[in-house]
Amino acid sequence: MRVWRALCLAVVAAVVLWAVAGAGALGRPTRPNVLLVSIDSLRADHLGTYGYARDTSPTIDRLAREGVVFETAISSAPWTIPAHATMLTGLPPEVHGVVSARHRLAPDALSLAEVLQQAGYDTVAFVSGPTVMAQYGFDQGFARFDESMAEPDRHKSSKGITSPGLVALVDGYLEGWDAAGRTAPFFVFLHMWDVHYDYAPPAPFDRMFDPDYQGDVRADDFERNPRINPKMARRDLEHVLALYDGEIRYTDEHLGRIVARLEGLGVLDDTIVVVTSDHGDEFFEHGMKGHAKTLFDEVLHVPLVIRHPRSIAHGRRVEEQVRLMDVAPTILGLARVPVPAAFGGPGMLPHHRFADLTPFIAGRRATAPVPALPAFSANSVLGLQQSLRTQEAKLIRLQNQPTDAVMTRLFDLVADPGEKTNLAKSRERPAFAGTLERKLASWRDDTGHQGGHALALQPTATHEARLRALGYVQ
Repeated sequence: MRVWRALCLAVVAAVVLWAVAGAGALGRPTRPNVLLVSIDSLRADHLGTYGYARDTSPTIDRLAREGVVFETAISSAPWTIPAHATMLTGLPPEVHGVVSARHRLAPDALSLAEVLQQAGYDTVAFVSGPTVMAQYGFDQGFARFDESMAEPDRHKSSKGITSPGLVALVDGYLEGWDAAGRTAPFFVFLHMWDVHYDYAPPAPFDRMFDPDYQGDVRADDFERNPRINPKMARRDLEHVLALYDGEIRYTDEHLGRIVARLEGLGVLDDTIVVVTSDHGDEFFEHGMKGHAKTLFDEVLHVPLVIRHPRSIAHGRRVEEQVRLMDVAPTILGLARVPVPAAFGGPGMLPHHRFADLTPFIAGRRATAPVPALPAFSANSVLGLQQSLRTQEAKLIRLQNQPTDAVMTRLFDLVADPGEKTNLAKSRERPAFAGTLERKLASWRDDTGHQGGHALALQPTATHEARLRALGYVQ
């Protein structure tokens, strides 16, 4: 496997050197820069570009107007570690195997950063959450992996503010990149943590969306706070949602400073800007709060916005469903970097692998519909959960442990987008039920034959307690 992986990277490097040799203007980047922004815990339906009424996301909305919005992007997992492993490798959780806080990505998993580094990119990461740190293998392929803003102490990480520090780090990097002559394109992976609970944005964002609230409910210690429960007063829950929205607006403003910095350097239009998330959060739509518990759309439907005016026309909206595992190959496609054969689970069936979305969004007249892409998601924090989502329907399979009893949920997303009516219990079996069950069985069989790319990681007792407090360990 490692020999094959090395050979693939060597081929990429050779193709890149050939391209650079004939690309003109030596000493200047010949490929677009890449900025991949992952805003932790960000629901798509709380952004203006996705129809939200509150003005939570002026920066993201602007990027959306000037680029492409994917209206239905589905994460592979409802929590941080497995979702980011998918985002950065194009591998689903069942294949990369990093499905708990006791796993880390193995060196034989080929990452987006490694491919871009072999293509001549300066690869840099700035992360701010305790579950996106190097100990989980996320530093693979990065020449610089800066986790100085990631606070491993769960009390501090939940209450701390990281966005200003991230902006300063990115500013410092861009200043150095500019001063050094911009000799290579950059790939910056930016992980923004502030939206993640606890929801305690600084003033004026703490009252921006609910200035008249007279109650005393706060979102401190969100996971364990007994006052935040399914039976809480509707007015108090509205305030919690307003605090969540305040966190989004605060984070969005700091993203805007980075966008402004790129504009000031004159490189924004030469940079592929991708804004997405690993998962969303639940607010009792199905009885739960936070994330890492279910596979409903509250946690799986994430934003995906890409801006690159050199290749993507302004104002495109893609209605068809896409997946988080499609992000990395699409970045490679837009950057014109060949996708190595070893990238993204080459042993998987073609219809189960990632999709490079470039042919459907690049060019002034790119109007071809995206092919039907089934979205498979998984979670093992509470039992073994798997789901299959199409544009029209969704199947969720929950296998309880240790009893192995299986529960099924089935939803018609056209008639019931809120996933309120479980058709698995209906007397008349929907026509699409059998199709979804066969597709999910095929997926389980295919991914079950793939080799894992995870190594065992034994957290310290202190780290285990922090993960438990965050809800990632039961």
